[in-house]
Amino acid sequence: MSHPFYCSALTGILIGAAIVAASAGPAAAQQDVGELFASDASVKGSVVLANSGTKVMSGSSIAAGAQSATLKLERGGSMMICPGTNLAITTSQNGRQLMFSMDTGDIEMDYPIGAAADNLLTPDFRLLLPGPGRLHIAVRVNPKGDTCVQSLPNNSSAIVISEGMGDASYQVKSNEAVIFNGGRISGAAPTRESCGCPAPPPTQLAKVTPPPTAPQPEAPKSDPPPPETHMVVDAPFIYRASDPVDLTENVAHLKLESKPMSFEPMVLPPPASAAKSPKPAKTEVAASGQKPSQEKHGFFTKLGSFFASIFH
Repeated sequence: MSHPFYCSALTGILIGAAIVAASAGPAAAQQDVGELFASDASVKGSVVLANSGTKVMSGSSIAAGAQSATLKLERGGSMMICPGTNLAITTSQNGRQLMFSMDTGDIEMDYPIGAAADNLLTPDFRLLLPGPGRLHIAVRVNPKGDTCVQSLPNNSSAIVISEGMGDASYQVKSNEAVIFNGGRISGAAPTRESCGCPAPPPTQLAKVTPPPTAPQPEAPKSDPPPPETHMVVDAPFIYRASDPVDLTENVAHLKLESKPMSFEPMVLPPPASAAKSPKPAKTEVAASGQKPSQEKHGFFTKLGSFFASIFH
């Protein structure tokens, strides 16, 4: 439920704005206030479409939508009109003074001000914004009439607040935030809350879980080098005293194996007939004209020649 001064003060704001607009004359109605940048704001009054935004003329009102609207003032600086806020703007005849009026909502002002003074009207208060200096303040008014005024960093303007239907006044100091409960100066109390535009909701980011990393294929293992191949001679040698010395016809076949080379000659004893009659063996040796040691030497010499012919 609104307080008793809410309706009467709002009526006074509208009447005051109409008086200022009427006294300013037709020339003031065409004063360029600034350029509006907004995605969903609406403007009532005189406007001029520009390439980058919409030029707002004196006597217009701006209604911000779900997003904040930014008004870049022609004389420098800017204003932020918070979501759901309606703000009316009127200039003086020479364009040096601005008068703003709002019912409920939030605004932020950040602009230089000259020797003149601007005014902001709410349903219960009149805020005098004198210069010279820099104005940087935030103002919020809720439907109950509670009015929050905050001096933001770099503000050098002395903000004087007076009741619209009374004589009480209050000056907001530098870096001070005050809330006037019930729309009365007597209800002033310091506050730590922000009086400007509410913080935008945090952006929801979808968390994407990265896919599992596929295992890297193992490098193909090279096959171990084949074992060295050696020539193995499977050649049993049989020696009989009665056989001729040349035994090359008794050499067996050759084969390749991965085994160390082995060479084991086999010598068989002479047959029984030769053992009983050793004389023919001696006669044979004598007939050949060679000594026994020379016969053995000739046998291995021929054997070495045989292997040399195989491997070369």
